[in-house]
Amino acid sequence: MSVGKALSLLMAVVLLVAGGALALTGMGYLGGGGTSTSWSIIGAALAGFGVALAISSFRGPRG
Repeated sequence: MSVGKALSLLMAVVLLVAGGALALTGMGYLGGGGTSTSWSIIGAALAGFGVALAISSFRGPRG
Protein backbone atom coordinates (compact mmCIF):
# COMPACT_ATOMS: atom_id res chain seq x y z
CA MET A 1 0.00 0.00 0.00
CA SER A 2 1.42 3.37 -0.97
CA VAL A 3 1.77 6.27 1.45
CA GLY A 4 -0.80 8.33 -0.46
CA LYS A 5 -3.40 5.57 -0.31
CA ALA A 6 -2.76 5.03 3.41
CA LEU A 7 -3.12 8.75 4.11
CA SER A 8 -6.35 9.00 2.14
CA LEU A 9 -7.78 6.00 3.99
CA LEU A 10 -6.78 7.53 7.32
CA MET A 11 -8.45 10.80 6.36
CA ALA A 12 -11.56 8.90 5.26
CA VAL A 13 -11.78 7.16 8.63
CA VAL A 14 -11.33 10.46 10.48
CA LEU A 15 -14.06 12.11 8.40
CA LEU A 16 -16.39 9.16 8.90
CA VAL A 17 -15.93 9.02 12.67
CA ALA A 18 -16.12 12.80 13.16
CA GLY A 19 -19.14 13.11 10.89
CA GLY A 20 -20.91 10.25 12.60
CA ALA A 21 -20.25 11.75 16.01
CA LEU A 22 -21.52 15.16 14.90
CA ALA A 23 -24.63 13.67 13.33
CA LEU A 24 -25.44 11.55 16.38
CA THR A 25 -24.84 14.50 18.70
CA GLY A 26 -27.08 16.70 16.59
CA MET A 27 -29.81 14.07 16.72
CA GLY A 28 -29.51 13.83 20.49
CA TYR A 29 -28.18 10.26 20.70
CA LEU A 30 -24.80 11.26 22.15
CA GLY A 31 -24.29 13.50 25.14
CA GLY A 32 -23.51 17.15 24.82
CA GLY A 33 -25.78 19.79 23.38
CA GLY A 34 -29.38 19.24 22.50
CA THR A 35 -30.73 18.40 19.12
CA SER A 36 -29.62 20.60 16.25
CA THR A 37 -30.60 20.12 12.65
CA SER A 38 -27.57 21.94 11.32
CA TRP A 39 -25.11 19.72 13.23
CA SER A 40 -26.93 16.65 11.97
CA ILE A 41 -26.68 17.82 8.35
CA ILE A 42 -23.01 18.83 8.67
CA GLY A 43 -22.17 15.51 10.34
CA ALA A 44 -23.97 13.48 7.70
CA ALA A 45 -22.17 15.42 4.94
CA LEU A 46 -18.77 14.81 6.56
CA ALA A 47 -19.50 11.11 6.94
CA GLY A 48 -20.59 10.98 3.30
CA PHE A 49 -17.36 12.64 2.20
CA GLY A 50 -15.46 10.07 4.25
CA VAL A 51 -17.23 7.20 2.51
CA ALA A 52 -16.65 8.78 -0.91
CA LEU A 53 -12.95 9.28 -0.14
CA ALA A 54 -12.59 5.66 0.99
CA ILE A 55 -14.26 4.39 -2.17
CA SER A 56 -12.17 6.58 -4.43
CA SER A 57 -8.94 5.59 -2.70
CA PHE A 58 -9.72 1.89 -3.21
CA ARG A 59 -10.68 2.36 -6.85
CA GLY A 60 -7.59 4.32 -7.79
CA PRO A 61 -7.17 6.35 -10.97
CA ARG A 62 -9.28 5.51 -13.98
CA GLY A 63 -7.93 5.05 -17.40
